[in-house]
Formats: sequence, structure tokens, C-alpha cells
Amino acid sequence: MGKDMGKDLNKISRSIANSSGFPLQIRIAHDANSTSNWEVFLEEHPWHSNETGSEGFIDLVVRDQNHAVQAMVIECKRVRDTAWVFLIPKVKQTKDPRIERSHVRLWFSSHCHVKWNEFGWSDCQANPFTYESKFCAIQGQESGRRNLLERTAFDLIESVEALAWQERKLQEGNGGNLFLFERRYTPVIITTAELRVSFFDPSSISSHDGTLPNDTSFEVVPYIRFRKSLTSNFGSSIGKSIQEAYQTSERTVFVVNSESWIDFLEKWEIRR
Repeated sequence: MGKDMGKDLNKISRSIANSSGFPLQIRIAHDANSTSNWEVFLEEHPWHSNETGSEGFIDLVVRDQNHAVQAMVIECKRVRDTAWVFLIPKVKQTKDPRIERSHVRLWFSSHCHVKWNEFGWSDCQANPFTYESKFCAIQGQESGRRNLLERTAFDLIESVEALAWQERKLQEGNGGNLFLFERRYTPVIITTAELRVSFFDPSSISSHDGTLPNDTSFEVVPYIRFRKSLTSNFGSSIGKSIQEAYQTSERTVFVVNSESWIDFLEKWEIRR
């Protein structure tokens, strides 16, 4: 093989590998295993939802070696030269929208003695504190349709639920010896996109063309809570209003810039 042909082969092969996103996933796994407290629990794990029929592969599941009940279900998203812009409007109840949040809604599985005490999404507090938003603008993606982040978050939430059911069935089928079991699943999207936030008064938006004012400022953040109704299946909501069903369907997904991944991991703590 000629020298130039070898160079072309390497260049093309590297481009194919990089476009897959697998190198980022491998690096994230390496970084988790390099910490003193965390380790990769599962990698490229298949999941299937009996409820929706959806299926796929979970990129990574990492768990705390000291508190194995804590697990993060991770989807890696490599994007090129782009930013994800999160909008945080000021609401009546909040004097200052620049308030970092500790509240989250995560999945809890807990079995004690003869029954499952918890098996579903539940509210709690968690570090690190971050801003929280339900609006994310991505260049080139239309409003009103699921953008890359929303599609990824929907699939990630489904994969968390499918994983929880997989683990529950395995635990229940373990010779009938299930006594104590606990797991806390946190959905995390790790991306190479720069994460930016903007705080503004809704009345400052132009009613003529629907745009933010020219003096709108933006801030780069290492990670953020993306909280939204991330399921179209409200389940059994007899006796509930559509508003209550919507609130029940809200989920929290952490979006983390890849360069801040280890910092996020080292600061992680769930408080109940």
C-alpha cells in the first residue's frame, strides 16, 4: 500500500469513526472509570419498552461504587460547532429567574420485605444546583417539532423505564429471595454542544415578530436541568385533570457539557 493511500485510508476511517459518536462515548466511560467513586455498570445495553414497543441501546450506565443504588443512565451526543440555547423566562412567582434549582424528578425502585415501596418517578433534591429550563433552541430545527434534545430526552426516559423493568423482573426471578433492593436512576445527556442560557422578561419579546430584544444577554453553563413533560402516555388518569396529568408526566433530564462531565459526577448527590 502506497504512503499516500495509507494516509487517505486513515483519514477516511477516522472520519467514519468520529461521525459515529462512539469515540465520545468511549471517552466518557473511561473518565467515569478513572474516578475514585464511579464505574461503568453497563455499556451498549439493549432495551425494549413493552408499553410503547420502542427499543434501542443505552450508551452507558454508571453507578456509584460506594452507594450502588445510585445509577446514571447516559446518552452521549456528539455535535459539531453548535450551541444549545436554553430560554428561562421570568415568571410571576419568581423575582429573579437566575435561581439555580435543586429540585428534580427521577426514577426510584425500592423493594423491602414483600413489596415494592417505590417503582416510578418521584420528586427529590439533588446536587449540583443548576438552572432549569423547558425550552431549548437548536439552530436549524423548527419550533413545534421535537428537536434533537427533545427526541433524545424522550428516548432516554423510555430507556430508563425499560431498564428499571428489566432489573425488577430479574430481581423477582432470583429464586424468590428478593428481600431488599434499591436503585435510583438519573437520566443524563452528555454533549459536545456549548450550553447557553438566557434570562428575560416575557414582556420584552416583540409581539410583532416574536423575537428577543437586541440587548438580550446569554451565559455559558456547564450543565442544566431540562424539565418537561417527556412522555405522551399519561397512563391511567381517571379523576385527574389534564393539568394534573401533565404535571405528573414531567421528568428531569440533566444535560451536561462533555468537558464538565467529571465535575458534574464529583458533585452529584441525591437528597430526600
